[in-house]
Amino acid sequence: MDTVSFTSAMARVPTPVTVVATYGPDGVPYGFTASSFCSASLDPPLVLVCLDKGASTHPAFTAAERFLVSVLGRGQHQVARRFATSGIDRFAAGDLRPLELGLPGLPGASARIACTLHSVLDAGDHTALLGRVERTFVGDRTPLVHVDRRFHHPAQDRPASARRTADPDSRSQPPMQERAFPLIFADRVGATAEFYELLGFTRQSQNPPEGEPAYIGLRRGTTELAVVSADWPAAQCGVPSAPGPCFEMFVLVDDLDTTLKQLADIRVPLLRAPADMPWGERIAHVADPDGNPVAVACAIHS
Repeated sequence: MDTVSFTSAMARVPTPVTVVATYGPDGVPYGFTASSFCSASLDPPLVLVCLDKGASTHPAFTAAERFLVSVLGRGQHQVARRFATSGIDRFAAGDLRPLELGLPGLPGASARIACTLHSVLDAGDHTALLGRVERTFVGDRTPLVHVDRRFHHPAQDRPASARRTADPDSRSQPPMQERAFPLIFADRVGATAEFYELLGFTRQSQNPPEGEPAYIGLRRGTTELAVVSADWPAAQCGVPSAPGPCFEMFVLVDDLDTTLKQLADIRVPLLRAPADMPWGERIAHVADPDGNPVAVACAIHS
């Protein structure tokens, strides 16, 4: 079997797009993009990921005790390209942060799978890392798929009529005539969007697609919002934006303490410490990157 025929055939096989990350013995983060990733066993829960033996990250991962797989989704193809590029600081963008098991992960990933290293297997010119799954996270972002040497979004590639009946993302999307959502005016569109991604929103659209965004559309369940550049009112309507806080956002989360810790890790200001409310919610206030107050709350469980 010649290499060209083999790789051409395998290019037709859809694969997930993941970033696998760990810390070395010196505390330095290591990561790589992997499409050779799959489940291997249900009992015990095992996953398998393959790494080129010639990769610079190979020694760190074969010696690691744990690793975290971030399953990439819509709008994250640039992350995949970065972690597949040699000779650069793949973590310089700061978008991977300590998450499950304290390992580097992508907050807005479609899913995350944290593993302890179960075994290391020889696989020709690659090494297969078999990981025992310890923790998982499932987000709302549509997964990214690599096929025919290109990135694809499965939901986008099906007819709209099929998506409405088969795609959970589309089922939770309100009909077009019933949609209404606020626009947040931001000095740093990207940073503000990342802030809301930490609160459970997923990125649905970006304009322009590459470079510094002027518009980012976000969704959390049936709730939508858009982050636009601060000069949007002047550019679109001839109305200057007002200085100071312009709104307060309320976001309900599953675990308030974990969310506040993640926000504190990226130096988000805490405006008001968590407090239990008589109506059954625990609420804290933080500030988004533009200084607007955001109430972050969770239900009080008896």
